[in-house]
Amino acid sequence: MSRDNIISFMDNVGSARQRVADAKVQAIVTQLRDLTGSVLPRLLQDLFENLDDDLFELADKSGSDLMQTRYFEAMRELRKLRTPIQDAMVRGVLGHFDAFWNGEPLDFGNPALEADSEDMALVTEEDLEENLAVTAVVTRAENQFHHALHALGQRFAFLIGSSGEVSPSDNPVGPRALAESFRRGLSLWHGELPVKLVIFKLFERHVVSYIGGLYDDVNYVLISADVLPTLVRQVKRNPVSPSVQRARGEAEAEQEAEQAKVRAEQTHDADLSANLLSIISDLLATRRAESGVEARLAHLPVVPSTQVVSALDNLQQDALVEAASTLNEARELREQMLTNLTTRLELGSGEHPVKRLETADQDILDVVSMVFDFILDDPNLPDAMKALLSRLQLPMVKVAMIDKTFFSNKNHPARRLLNNVARSVLGWVDDGDRTPQSLYGRVESVVTRVLTDFTNDMRLFEELDKAFAATHEREARSAQVAEERMAQVTRGQEHLKVARRRVETVIKQCLGDLEGLPQPATDLLNEPWRDVLLLSYLREGEDSETWREAVDVAHRLVWSVTPKVEQAQRQELLKVIPDLLRRMREGLANISYDQHKAAALFKQLQACHIDALRGKAVENMEITRPNLTEPESELPPVVLQDACYQKAKALKVGQWLEWQHGDGKLRGKLSWKSDLTGACVFVNRKGLKNAELRLDELAALFREDKVVLLADAGAPLMDRALTAMLDVLKNTAPSAEPSPA
Repeated sequence: MSRDNIISFMDNVGSARQRVADAKVQAIVTQLRDLTGSVLPRLLQDLFENLDDDLFELADKSGSDLMQTRYFEAMRELRKLRTPIQDAMVRGVLGHFDAFWNGEPLDFGNPALEADSEDMALVTEEDLEENLAVTAVVTRAENQFHHALHALGQRFAFLIGSSGEVSPSDNPVGPRALAESFRRGLSLWHGELPVKLVIFKLFERHVVSYIGGLYDDVNYVLISADVLPTLVRQVKRNPVSPSVQRARGEAEAEQEAEQAKVRAEQTHDADLSANLLSIISDLLATRRAESGVEARLAHLPVVPSTQVVSALDNLQQDALVEAASTLNEARELREQMLTNLTTRLELGSGEHPVKRLETADQDILDVVSMVFDFILDDPNLPDAMKALLSRLQLPMVKVAMIDKTFFSNKNHPARRLLNNVARSVLGWVDDGDRTPQSLYGRVESVVTRVLTDFTNDMRLFEELDKAFAATHEREARSAQVAEERMAQVTRGQEHLKVARRRVETVIKQCLGDLEGLPQPATDLLNEPWRDVLLLSYLREGEDSETWREAVDVAHRLVWSVTPKVEQAQRQELLKVIPDLLRRMREGLANISYDQHKAAALFKQLQACHIDALRGKAVENMEITRPNLTEPESELPPVVLQDACYQKAKALKVGQWLEWQHGDGKLRGKLSWKSDLTGACVFVNRKGLKNAELRLDELAALFREDKVVLLADAGAPLMDRALTAMLDVLKNTAPSAEPSPA
């Protein structure tokens, strides 16, 4: 069972219970994850849409000016942090969800909830009150949605093969997982405890009260998937939040429109597909008639289809022995295969034919041969994979002869298997790994199974496709996670560079044309206050009040140490100094600057302020030239804005490319492109960064023909092959000499 990637669920439920394949469970889990990820943001939308009104009402009713101020500050700060808090909560819940299905314990990162009496002394009073508030929310929710959670607990236990029940506290979408994830997201806001407790109550009112609607939907999905469908026959539907109701209405309307569109497309595709073989046959017949082949062979005896299939069976076994390792060898083997088929069927030679195939069989042989011509020329497929897939030509000819819907049915199992294998190898680069666990090894295993086991049962292709797709989906999910992490790190690095450059600009603006500043002021600007500016920019951005305050302090610091000659200037400086020092102390405290160093700097700064009040000239002061470094340039050098540059600039995220790299080639998907610098980051099929190129570097590769766009990579291989084949048949003249077969 381990070898076949099959696991048993709920052996103790009874002998009538059918074992479920892992791929089926994965599909259910993915559906539940998508459902959770779509509902939670809408519930949080309700919370934040009502948050301002609720806090304003509380401020209005508050009898304390202090509490009013706190509520208004909370309104302003939470408005700015809305997206980060929402994203953090959704990530937290989905993280618990993934951990649960991977067999990992749920880590809420909050041991204070389980602290025993000896450890309670280590928990601060604020933490304890916050824990009590969260626990109260969780307890009330578990009681309110007891029936739905009970059903979920049993169904989740069934899916993971447990004989018991998943408790609400261990449920990845249970009230505790939601509340702890919200608490973690809310930690981005450093509000005071009384207001935080109010926020938890509002979270309970606008989110937790409606979470039962999600539980109903999850239970419905599991029932539809035949997971303990008779567990609860009638359950009262829980209330649904307004935003979810609106979304459901919009989704139903969109779904109806989409279904109508799909039905129209399916009708069109069905009409086209049904006529596809007929269209191809007509084109081939025209070519044969114009070349005189049809008239020349008309008098010859016809080889029956059963004999052709029998010959293909024998040649299919021969293909197990001979395998091409290069593209040229693959082409030679295909030519040899046609020659062997001609010999086995005793058709004679092109100059002296003695038998002929039925017209329909000849059409199938020609069409499949042209499809594999396309595969061997397809730039999307690496050469080693082309050689491997070319071995499937004989089985595909046999499939098309046995089942005439092969060309018309886009969901034919053999066609689907070929499409999925081709899609999976898109980003593969030949590293020489031929082990069974490698992608090459898995594709080779599929090819070998088809050559070994396929006779006339199409279920073999369904079995192979399901097993191959399940492994590919797991790899794709891992690659997506790795790619998202890489993109997040890259965005953070660029954000840091932009912030440093902006800080450098501000410091230059503060100094202006001054020849120099007293040493203490220079030290403050170039060292700790640079970090204050950087932290403000990174945390809250350039439009925030915190950033503007930090910039204002920098300007005022420079102004405060310049000589004040007039009495009015001295009076103004005396008024400014206390507030300036207070704001500077707060800024340094925010970056945890060493208090002893800060005290020494402020003491030296005091002497500078005394000199400034006395109007002491700068040239008479101990000064130093500001040591400013030039900001690191993020922009590429001036480049030729030609068609190749525009082509590089027009690349979209998700586009796959292959380019020359040293003596070999690299394949990468454009994962992230900077709007600021144009830097393009590429990842391999595992989601790991394998290149970072500037637009001018990409343009140079295009000019030198060292890069290939893997166009239409998302389109199925068979669709692209048939489309290309039709174009060839319509736009080329008939061949004067037909192949022997």
